[in-house]
Amino acid sequence: PSIFRFYFDYETSSCSGSWANTGSYEYGGNLLSSSGGFDPDYALILITDNTISDGIFYAGWDSSSSNPTISCGVHHPNGDPKKINFDNDQAYNSGPINWGYGSSPAGSHWRVNWDEGGTAGGSSGSPVYNNDGQLVGQLTGGSGDCNTGDTEDYYGKFSRAFDDIDGWLDPLNTGE
Repeated sequence: PSIFRFYFDYETSSCSGSWANTGSYEYGGNLLSSSGGFDPDYALILITDNTISDGIFYAGWDSSSSNPTISCGVHHPNGDPKKINFDNDQAYNSGPINWGYGSSPAGSHWRVNWDEGGTAGGSSGSPVYNNDGQLVGQLTGGSGDCNTGDTEDYYGKFSRAFDDIDGWLDPLNTGE
């Protein structure tokens, strides 16, 4: 993470665009916490460069374990410009998942069936948001098709990660 570049505003004006100006970026980070596996598959990285402050907004989160109604997912498949998936249905608990190179226990992930769009390789770790615009999960894997809609993805439950990272995100235990 110390040599990562975190790009902002890397997007195109159309869904099919595959090239865009990279926009601004911040450089470097520190790994604060990691699941070390697929339950629930997360990493919390603190960006150490703080040269950009205008126009950047950070997402809030919902750390409850209630099944969320999903609004969208945002990702960069294979490093492409930003793509957004849309949904308006409730996410469901996953069964046990065998990834072929590791496994996740039943209930560790939200199962999302997209109404419009989908994800593809290189989108892992991308967020999924509830209908209040709050982060509720991070992508581990799925069906791997950006374009068809009605595809299925699995997002590690943020509520499961929160127990490990609440000391950084809510150090005063306010619940906000």
